[in-house]
Amino acid sequence: MDAERQMIDSFCKKLGTTKAAERAGQLYRQLTSAAGGRTHHPSLQHPQVKVCICIELAARQNRLSLEKPFLLKLAGIPQKQYKTAYAVVESLLKVKTLVSFDQLGVQFTCSGLTPRASKIHAYYSTRLNKRQAEMGHEPLDFEVPLYKCAAVLAAAKITKSKVSQKDFCSTFSLTLSQLDTISKDMVTLSKEMREETAEESLASKIHSRAGVGGGIEKKRKTEEKRDDLLWKFSAVGPPRSAFNQEFLDWREKMLQQAGS
Repeated sequence: MDAERQMIDSFCKKLGTTKAAERAGQLYRQLTSAAGGRTHHPSLQHPQVKVCICIELAARQNRLSLEKPFLLKLAGIPQKQYKTAYAVVESLLKVKTLVSFDQLGVQFTCSGLTPRASKIHAYYSTRLNKRQAEMGHEPLDFEVPLYKCAAVLAAAKITKSKVSQKDFCSTFSLTLSQLDTISKDMVTLSKEMREETAEESLASKIHSRAGVGGGIEKKRKTEEKRDDLLWKFSAVGPPRSAFNQEFLDWREKMLQQAGS
Protein backbone atom coordinates (compact mmCIF):
# COMPACT_ATOMS: atom_id res chain seq x y z
CA MET A 1 0.00 0.00 0.00
CA ASP A 2 2.98 2.33 0.55
CA ALA A 3 3.77 2.27 -3.18
CA GLU A 4 0.14 2.92 -4.07
CA ARG A 5 -0.06 5.73 -1.53
CA GLN A 6 2.99 7.38 -3.07
CA MET A 7 1.36 6.98 -6.49
CA ILE A 8 -1.84 8.61 -5.21
CA ASP A 9 0.08 11.59 -3.81
CA SER A 10 2.11 11.92 -7.02
CA PHE A 11 -0.92 11.70 -9.33
CA CYS A 12 -2.97 14.12 -7.18
CA LYS A 13 -0.13 16.63 -7.30
CA LYS A 14 0.09 16.35 -11.10
CA LEU A 15 -3.72 16.67 -11.43
CA GLY A 16 -3.96 19.56 -8.99
CA THR A 17 -6.24 17.59 -6.66
CA THR A 18 -4.05 17.26 -3.57
CA LYS A 19 -7.10 17.90 -1.36
CA ALA A 20 -8.54 14.61 -2.60
CA ALA A 21 -5.44 12.53 -1.80
CA GLU A 22 -6.52 11.46 1.68
CA ARG A 23 -9.99 10.38 0.53
CA ALA A 24 -8.51 8.62 -2.50
CA GLY A 25 -6.26 6.62 -0.18
CA GLN A 26 -9.28 5.58 1.91
CA LEU A 27 -11.18 4.50 -1.21
CA TYR A 28 -8.19 2.50 -2.45
CA ARG A 29 -8.02 0.57 0.85
CA GLN A 30 -11.77 -0.05 0.72
CA LEU A 31 -11.47 -1.26 -2.86
CA THR A 32 -8.70 -3.70 -1.95
CA SER A 33 -10.85 -5.11 0.84
CA ALA A 34 -14.02 -5.28 -1.27
CA ALA A 35 -12.27 -6.98 -4.17
CA GLY A 36 -11.20 -9.81 -1.89
CA GLY A 37 -8.10 -10.63 -3.93
CA ARG A 38 -10.05 -10.88 -7.19
CA THR A 39 -9.50 -8.64 -10.22
CA HIS A 40 -13.20 -8.30 -11.29
CA HIS A 41 -12.04 -6.57 -14.50
CA PRO A 42 -8.84 -7.04 -16.57
CA SER A 43 -7.94 -3.34 -16.35
CA LEU A 44 -8.07 -3.44 -12.55
CA GLN A 45 -4.99 -5.64 -12.40
CA HIS A 46 -3.01 -2.44 -13.03
CA PRO A 47 -2.48 -0.40 -9.82
CA GLN A 48 -2.38 2.91 -11.68
CA VAL A 49 -5.90 2.29 -13.04
CA LYS A 50 -7.30 1.69 -9.57
CA VAL A 51 -5.43 4.73 -8.26
CA CYS A 52 -6.84 6.98 -11.00
CA ILE A 53 -10.39 5.76 -10.43
CA CYS A 54 -10.11 6.30 -6.69
CA ILE A 55 -8.73 9.81 -7.28
CA GLU A 56 -11.62 10.62 -9.63
CA LEU A 57 -14.18 9.35 -7.11
CA ALA A 58 -12.52 11.33 -4.32
CA ALA A 59 -12.38 14.48 -6.45
CA ARG A 60 -16.08 14.22 -7.24
CA GLN A 61 -17.00 13.66 -3.62
CA ASN A 62 -14.99 16.75 -2.72
CA ARG A 63 -16.37 18.65 -5.74
CA LEU A 64 -12.93 19.19 -7.21
CA SER A 65 -12.33 19.52 -10.93
CA LEU A 66 -9.67 17.49 -12.68
CA GLU A 67 -8.29 17.13 -16.20
CA LYS A 68 -9.90 13.95 -17.50
CA PRO A 69 -7.64 13.54 -20.56
CA PHE A 70 -4.57 13.76 -18.34
CA LEU A 71 -6.16 11.33 -15.86
CA LEU A 72 -6.69 8.81 -18.66
CA LYS A 73 -3.08 9.28 -19.71
CA LEU A 74 -1.94 8.47 -16.18
CA ALA A 75 -4.22 5.41 -16.12
CA GLY A 76 -2.60 4.16 -19.32
CA ILE A 77 -5.70 2.48 -20.81
CA PRO A 78 -8.26 3.47 -23.49
CA GLN A 79 -11.23 5.56 -22.39
CA LYS A 80 -13.76 2.78 -23.08
CA GLN A 81 -11.91 0.33 -20.85
CA TYR A 82 -11.53 2.98 -18.16
CA LYS A 83 -15.29 3.64 -18.12
CA THR A 84 -16.05 -0.04 -17.69
CA ALA A 85 -13.47 -0.40 -14.91
CA TYR A 86 -14.84 2.75 -13.24
CA ALA A 87 -18.34 1.25 -13.16
CA VAL A 88 -16.97 -1.96 -11.61
CA VAL A 89 -15.19 0.01 -8.88
CA GLU A 90 -18.33 2.03 -8.14
CA SER A 91 -20.25 -1.22 -7.76
CA LEU A 92 -17.63 -2.80 -5.50
CA LEU A 93 -17.44 0.28 -3.27
CA LYS A 94 -21.22 0.70 -3.37
CA VAL A 95 -20.85 4.37 -4.10
CA LYS A 96 -22.50 6.43 -6.79
CA THR A 97 -21.93 9.88 -8.15
CA LEU A 98 -24.84 12.23 -7.49
CA VAL A 99 -25.34 15.53 -9.23
CA SER A 100 -28.20 18.03 -9.19
CA PHE A 101 -29.66 19.83 -12.18
CA ASP A 102 -28.45 23.10 -10.69
CA GLN A 103 -24.91 21.74 -10.61
CA LEU A 104 -25.19 20.55 -14.21
CA GLY A 105 -26.48 23.96 -15.25
CA VAL A 106 -23.53 25.76 -13.68
CA GLN A 107 -20.85 23.26 -14.67
CA PHE A 108 -21.90 22.97 -18.32
CA THR A 109 -23.34 26.48 -18.80
CA CYS A 110 -26.85 25.25 -19.54
CA SER A 111 -28.93 26.64 -16.66
CA GLY A 112 -31.64 27.70 -19.11
CA LEU A 113 -32.31 24.04 -19.93
CA THR A 114 -32.41 22.61 -16.41
CA PRO A 115 -36.05 23.49 -15.47
CA ARG A 116 -37.34 21.66 -18.57
CA ALA A 117 -34.82 18.86 -18.05
CA SER A 118 -36.02 18.37 -14.47
CA LYS A 119 -39.63 17.91 -15.64
CA ILE A 120 -38.59 15.51 -18.40
CA HIS A 121 -36.49 13.51 -15.93
CA ALA A 122 -39.35 13.29 -13.40
CA TYR A 123 -41.86 12.15 -16.04
CA TYR A 124 -39.45 9.64 -17.57
CA SER A 125 -38.45 8.09 -14.24
CA THR A 126 -42.09 7.84 -13.09
CA ARG A 127 -43.21 6.17 -16.32
CA LEU A 128 -40.35 3.66 -16.43
CA ASN A 129 -40.58 2.68 -12.78
CA LYS A 130 -44.31 2.17 -13.27
CA ARG A 131 -43.48 -0.28 -16.04
CA GLN A 132 -40.89 -1.93 -13.79
CA ALA A 133 -43.54 -2.42 -11.10
CA GLU A 134 -46.05 -3.84 -13.59
CA MET A 135 -43.44 -6.39 -14.69
CA GLY A 136 -42.60 -7.25 -11.09
CA HIS A 137 -39.11 -5.77 -11.25
CA GLU A 138 -37.26 -3.60 -8.78
CA PRO A 139 -37.35 0.19 -9.39
CA LEU A 140 -34.42 1.70 -11.26
CA ASP A 141 -32.16 4.41 -9.85
CA PHE A 142 -32.66 7.49 -12.02
CA GLU A 143 -30.64 9.82 -9.79
CA VAL A 144 -27.31 8.83 -11.33
CA PRO A 145 -25.66 11.29 -13.77
CA LEU A 146 -26.55 9.23 -16.86
CA TYR A 147 -30.28 9.99 -16.69
CA LYS A 148 -29.90 13.60 -15.61
CA CYS A 149 -27.41 14.33 -18.38
CA ALA A 150 -29.74 12.60 -20.85
CA ALA A 151 -32.61 14.82 -19.64
CA VAL A 152 -30.54 17.95 -20.25
CA LEU A 153 -29.62 16.64 -23.69
CA ALA A 154 -33.30 15.91 -24.42
CA ALA A 155 -34.24 19.45 -23.37
CA ALA A 156 -31.53 20.77 -25.69
CA LYS A 157 -32.89 18.72 -28.60
CA ILE A 158 -36.44 19.95 -28.00
CA THR A 159 -35.42 23.61 -27.78
CA LYS A 160 -32.74 23.22 -30.49
CA SER A 161 -30.03 24.35 -28.08
CA LYS A 162 -26.45 23.15 -27.94
CA VAL A 163 -24.77 21.17 -25.19
CA SER A 164 -21.67 19.00 -25.40
CA GLN A 165 -22.38 15.28 -25.14
CA LYS A 166 -18.66 14.62 -25.05
CA ASP A 167 -18.27 16.83 -21.97
CA PHE A 168 -20.99 14.85 -20.20
CA CYS A 169 -19.33 11.57 -21.16
CA SER A 170 -15.81 12.55 -20.17
CA THR A 171 -16.90 14.09 -16.88
CA PHE A 172 -19.13 11.24 -15.71
CA SER A 173 -17.56 8.28 -17.56
CA LEU A 174 -20.61 7.76 -19.79
CA THR A 175 -20.82 6.36 -23.32
CA LEU A 176 -22.10 8.45 -26.23
CA SER A 177 -24.37 5.69 -27.55
CA GLN A 178 -26.03 5.09 -24.18
CA LEU A 179 -26.53 8.80 -23.53
CA ASP A 180 -27.93 9.41 -27.01
CA THR A 181 -30.33 6.46 -26.85
CA ILE A 182 -31.81 7.49 -23.50
CA SER A 183 -32.10 11.15 -24.51
CA LYS A 184 -34.05 10.14 -27.65
CA ASP A 185 -36.42 8.06 -25.50
CA MET A 186 -36.90 11.08 -23.25
CA VAL A 187 -37.72 13.33 -26.23
CA THR A 188 -40.40 10.84 -27.33
CA LEU A 189 -41.90 10.62 -23.85
CA SER A 190 -41.78 14.40 -23.41
CA LYS A 191 -44.23 14.70 -26.34
CA GLU A 192 -46.66 12.50 -24.41
CA MET A 193 -46.03 14.63 -21.33
CA ARG A 194 -46.94 17.82 -23.21
CA GLU A 195 -50.08 16.20 -24.62
CA GLU A 196 -51.17 15.04 -21.16
CA THR A 197 -50.48 18.50 -19.72
CA ALA A 198 -52.54 20.12 -22.48
CA GLU A 199 -55.43 17.71 -21.87
CA GLU A 200 -55.34 18.35 -18.11
CA SER A 201 -55.29 22.11 -18.70
CA LEU A 202 -58.29 21.89 -21.03
CA ALA A 203 -60.20 19.70 -18.57
CA SER A 204 -59.45 22.17 -15.78
CA LYS A 205 -60.78 25.08 -17.86
CA ILE A 206 -63.92 23.17 -18.74
CA HIS A 207 -64.45 22.27 -15.08
CA SER A 208 -63.87 25.88 -14.04
CA ARG A 209 -66.37 27.18 -16.55
CA ALA A 210 -68.88 24.57 -15.50
CA GLY A 211 -68.42 25.74 -11.93
CA VAL A 212 -69.14 29.37 -12.86
CA GLY A 213 -72.17 28.35 -14.89
CA GLY A 214 -73.39 26.20 -12.03
CA GLY A 215 -73.13 29.16 -9.66
CA ILE A 216 -75.21 31.36 -11.95
CA GLU A 217 -77.81 28.64 -12.33
CA LYS A 218 -77.94 28.15 -8.55
CA LYS A 219 -78.45 31.87 -8.00
CA ARG A 220 -81.27 31.98 -10.57
CA LYS A 221 -83.06 29.05 -8.90
CA THR A 222 -82.65 30.66 -5.48
CA GLU A 223 -84.28 33.87 -6.71
CA GLU A 224 -87.13 31.92 -8.32
CA LYS A 225 -87.69 30.03 -5.04
CA ARG A 226 -87.81 33.29 -3.12
CA ASP A 227 -90.37 34.66 -5.56
CA ASP A 228 -92.47 31.51 -5.17
CA LEU A 229 -92.49 31.98 -1.38
CA LEU A 230 -93.44 35.61 -1.71
CA TRP A 231 -96.54 34.97 -3.73
CA LYS A 232 -97.42 31.87 -1.70
CA PHE A 233 -97.63 33.78 1.59
CA SER A 234 -98.95 37.03 0.13
CA ALA A 235 -102.61 37.97 0.69
CA VAL A 236 -102.85 38.98 -2.94
CA GLY A 237 -101.63 36.41 -5.42
CA PRO A 238 -99.18 37.37 -8.12
CA PRO A 239 -100.14 37.93 -11.74
CA ARG A 240 -100.10 34.82 -13.91
CA SER A 241 -97.59 36.26 -16.36
CA ALA A 242 -94.58 35.96 -14.08
CA PHE A 243 -91.49 38.16 -14.54
CA ASN A 244 -93.35 40.91 -16.48
CA GLN A 245 -93.20 44.48 -15.21
CA GLU A 246 -96.42 44.13 -13.20
CA PHE A 247 -94.97 41.13 -11.37
CA LEU A 248 -91.71 42.93 -10.65
CA ASP A 249 -93.63 45.90 -9.17
CA TRP A 250 -95.67 43.54 -7.02
CA ARG A 251 -92.54 41.76 -5.77
CA GLU A 252 -90.90 45.07 -4.80
CA LYS A 253 -94.02 46.05 -2.84
CA MET A 254 -94.03 42.74 -0.94
CA LEU A 255 -90.35 43.16 -0.03
CA GLN A 256 -90.94 46.68 1.28
CA GLN A 257 -93.83 45.47 3.42
CA ALA A 258 -91.69 42.67 4.82
CA GLY A 259 -88.97 45.14 5.76
CA SER A 260 -91.28 47.61 7.51
